[in-house]
Amino acid sequence: MKKVLFATTALVLSAGVAAAEVSLSGDGRMGVVYDGDNANFNSRARVKFTLSGESDSGLAFGGAFRVDQEDENGGSASQGAAGSVFVSGAFGRVEMGDVVGAPEALFGDFYEVGYTDLDVDGGNDILYLTGDSANFTENNNPELLYTYSTGPVSLAASFSDGTNPSAPTDGQEMAVAGAYTWTNYTFGAGYEYIDGGDTGVDAGQVDLAMVAALGATNVKVFYATGTQDSTLDNNFGIGADYTMDAWTFGGYVQYVDLDGATFADYGDAAADNAVWYGVGASYDLGGGLSVKGGIADNDLKNSDMVADLGMKFSF
Repeated sequence: MKKVLFATTALVLSAGVAAAEVSLSGDGRMGVVYDGDNANFNSRARVKFTLSGESDSGLAFGGAFRVDQEDENGGSASQGAAGSVFVSGAFGRVEMGDVVGAPEALFGDFYEVGYTDLDVDGGNDILYLTGDSANFTENNNPELLYTYSTGPVSLAASFSDGTNPSAPTDGQEMAVAGAYTWTNYTFGAGYEYIDGGDTGVDAGQVDLAMVAALGATNVKVFYATGTQDSTLDNNFGIGADYTMDAWTFGGYVQYVDLDGATFADYGDAAADNAVWYGVGASYDLGGGLSVKGGIADNDLKNSDMVADLGMKFSF
């Protein structure tokens, strides 16, 4: 794929090696989404700024944000609630802003089904407690994420000061995680804790994960156990994807012990447990264009199957 740089600003200092750069990229999508009742058109276009530089002493620094991550209500890249900045060196990488929690930084999520990422109250998003995509908890940004790797060992720690420009609270999020890679397998564990502050939601969770890269096949297994004020007790799942030429096929299944939790999206129907699952495929047309679709569902009451089919663009 040929990359085109639309806007670049470079500054080379007299020391010789220090430089700063701003580059522009983007993504888009278009297609049809079935929400369980109706089929509707769905499209979007986004532009992303990526900032990078290097100090005289060799420290790398930079940041990234999208144009749509700037609004008038405080949830913007200028206040740390969107986008992120970082500095890295031999000590590791320190990132601040709209970043994920420590376990998610090392283990990620399951295969993304559909061109719109078909996901409602669970799905392919592993149920981490902390970070920008934390489930069943208020998003407390800015976040601080530290990661470090040496040989087969990777470590991560994350922390939130409990300040959210659009919804202030004195709650805090803390998490640590570690992983070890042996040949094609990565094994890891993490611990997450939320001091809910004014929300009254205190939670702790232990995470275990295994990731296998077996040629054209990737497999991820995740298990977590903890408490979150009668919302989550245990959850586990498995996701996989397989690439053959221009085709990629993938899916996931995830079980969650809800302990009677309710979900507004499903008519506040209480449930003791739930299973989310989805399957999808994509075809790479080259040049940053692909066709992708999928089907996702769960066994919660008042919930219907969702599906989509469309095209994704990468610029």
